[in-house]
Amino acid sequence: MATLTNKTRTITGYIADLLEYPRWVLERDVDFSSCRYGSHYNAFIEECTECQFGTACRWLDQHRSRSLEDASLEQLTDALEAAVEYLRATNRHKKTCYCKTCRWLRDARHFKRSHLK
Repeated sequence: MATLTNKTRTITGYIADLLEYPRWVLERDVDFSSCRYGSHYNAFIEECTECQFGTACRWLDQHRSRSLEDASLEQLTDALEAAVEYLRATNRHKKTCYCKTCRWLRDARHFKRSHLK
């Protein structure tokens, strides 16, 4: 059982590190200057759900308000999935592209295939 705990800590730590890049991208890409909700997403407010930054804002709001070290493996996996989907949707590059986002997407997909079956 100690091995499983050790492995889980290693996996969660790796995912937390992996999530640093999409958090940086989202914080850079999303313009909160005109947000009257203080950049806190609320699914019950129409402005939030229709905002061009809605998906990114929701992700950022969920993952900056609590420490990633305290998140469960399932929460981190969900965050990783959401980050992959957002970056994939906002970056339509060729398969041969080696920009930082494309490299991150390859790393995230490889990690998911090899560790999160």
